[in-house]
Amino acid sequence: MPELSLDKIPQEPYAALDPVGFSGRIGRLRLLAWSMVLTVIAMVTSLLVLLAVKVSPTLGITCGATLSMVYFILGLRMGAQRLHDLNWSAWMLLLHLVPVANLVLSLMMLLMPGTPGPNKYGPPPPPNSRAVNVIASITIFLIGLSICAMIALFALGLLTALINAVNSNSL
Repeated sequence: MPELSLDKIPQEPYAALDPVGFSGRIGRLRLLAWSMVLTVIAMVTSLLVLLAVKVSPTLGITCGATLSMVYFILGLRMGAQRLHDLNWSAWMLLLHLVPVANLVLSLMMLLMPGTPGPNKYGPPPPPNSRAVNVIASITIFLIGLSICAMIALFALGLLTALINAVNSNSL
């Protein structure tokens, strides 16, 4: 019979994060945090691409198309890993092509907790770091702030005026 030692604390087996592959699992907060970081990087590189278009349209369009493909693949990767955490196949991402199902799937990915313990896609993801918690909290705050702003704009009737101005190309 093996001896139990009090010196060793049993470690829960966590999966290593796979930043470039489609395997593995990530939780809700990590999905929010990584999406926010990817969005900020996309905004900065979009500005650089716009500057490149001014220098050379061919260079700008090539860089923009390449970066768009990279961001698309990274988004698919994060979605696949989140679905793996729910013990669902990554093929469910095809529901993003269906008009109402894409909203339902996105909400389910953000609101449903992952399966506790190992599932058929591997061991659970490691606990969230402080940076993940902070970035996810900022993302949730910004989402709430934007929803409140949209409600306020609708209530004041400013949004319809803004939409009419944009449609008529005059502000």
